[in-house]
Amino acid sequence: MKKTISIPEWHCMAMEGDAPPVRITLNGNSMFPLVRWNRDYVTITPLNGEIVVGDIVLFNEPGTGRYVVHRVWEIENDNALTWGDHCDRPDGWISESCIWGKVSLVERGKRQIKPNPKRGLRWAKFWHKAGRVYRKLGRWWHRLIDKKEKS
Repeated sequence: MKKTISIPEWHCMAMEGDAPPVRITLNGNSMFPLVRWNRDYVTITPLNGEIVVGDIVLFNEPGTGRYVVHRVWEIENDNALTWGDHCDRPDGWISESCIWGKVSLVERGKRQIKPNPKRGLRWAKFWHKAGRVYRKLGRWWHRLIDKKEKS
């Protein structure tokens, strides 16, 4: 029988070195297309070593108390810059002590995807550039439509 625990309870267990991997769905599109909102599962394991650029991590967002799963883009002096793959801008710098776990598996239906930090970061950079182009085209399109409607 599987036990349901909250993320804070899981974090306490992880701090004691006794947390099992946890399997959750994400509530939002910030990691799309890798993880779809409430459809795909991610398995998060407690941190047991260093994080590297490209890792997808679970952290407690400072000041808000929200739990976020985003990718690490840079690491500098025990701080990490995180950024959701589908977000316009990075989250900002957070202390590595706010990072509680790392995504070890993404499940999409019967398919299992093991995150690869280097490949994932390359994909995320491409996705961010494509998203910028898409948004620019969308703004251009809406301005064009607005001009036609005003004529």
